[in-house]
Amino acid sequence: MNLGDNSTHSREQILSFALKAEQLGYDSLSVNDHIVFNTSWLDSICTLSAVAAVTTKIKLGTSILNIVIRNPVICSRALSSIDILSSGRLFAAGVGPGSHKGDYAACGIPFEERWKRFTEALQVINMLWNKNNDMELEEDGKNSSTSQLVNFGGRYYQFKGLSREPRPVQRPHPPIYIGSWGSSDAGLRRVAKYGDGWMASAYNITEDKFKEKWDIIRSYRKDFGKDLESFDNALMSMFGYIDDDSENVHKMAENILSPSLGRSAKELESRLLFGSVHDCIQKINAFYEAGVKRIHFWPIHDFNKQIEIFSKEIASRFSSQYFR
Repeated sequence: MNLGDNSTHSREQILSFALKAEQLGYDSLSVNDHIVFNTSWLDSICTLSAVAAVTTKIKLGTSILNIVIRNPVICSRALSSIDILSSGRLFAAGVGPGSHKGDYAACGIPFEERWKRFTEALQVINMLWNKNNDMELEEDGKNSSTSQLVNFGGRYYQFKGLSREPRPVQRPHPPIYIGSWGSSDAGLRRVAKYGDGWMASAYNITEDKFKEKWDIIRSYRKDFGKDLESFDNALMSMFGYIDDDSENVHKMAENILSPSLGRSAKELESRLLFGSVHDCIQKINAFYEAGVKRIHFWPIHDFNKQIEIFSKEIASRFSSQYFR
């Protein structure tokens, strides 16, 4: 999206950013998702497809894709297609129900149903992607072609004899990360039960709260008898603008990000990557010590210049696997 700018996007703008990130050695690039918003917003899956076509190494992901308003069957097909078209570079299928009422109103889905629908949508995607379903069906004596057909009878989603093809390149599937602000116990349980990782929102959580919620998720994960070693996390929506000029930094937060998110510029500057290189490194260190494994930097202006500054002056001081 173009924060604070409703001008027309261009192919050159998007693809030059992706190619610059790949050239700088960034590990991955992800897209966010809205149907309607108060800023200009390209469709996330279409954008990711275009980036997949011109890049060869950088991994791709969604952070997050709203599988409720888009429908989980459609999303599983779209994400599988991205993994196929990128030769297995979908590093994360980041999914969630979103928090923007306008998306739901535009799609005719009650906003208050989003969490129940989301839980069911996660069950659908897991059924379509998880290899355990193959094993269960084959144990019932069905042949391999029949085992690709699945049934689901939920409250919101129903289908019979649905083919699981095309399957993603990665086996059993690309990692499913669940976006959650960590504000509810039910949400944390959902992440632990259905996800391969947690995507936290940088502007909605502090480092202390992240550590607290991460420990809770891991505890629930253990209770569910699920693997802890491979379970991952990522700090998404880490907006920022890196500059030694504090006045310029404040203007960026106040004029661009604050109106878009409806948060005070002061709060956003303190939580996110606004400030000098030194300031940003300190903020990153605090999250690193809290257990954050990945940080996805989201520059709000001067995109190519900002990711170059970040890569050369900040990311180079940490593990290459820490930044996306």
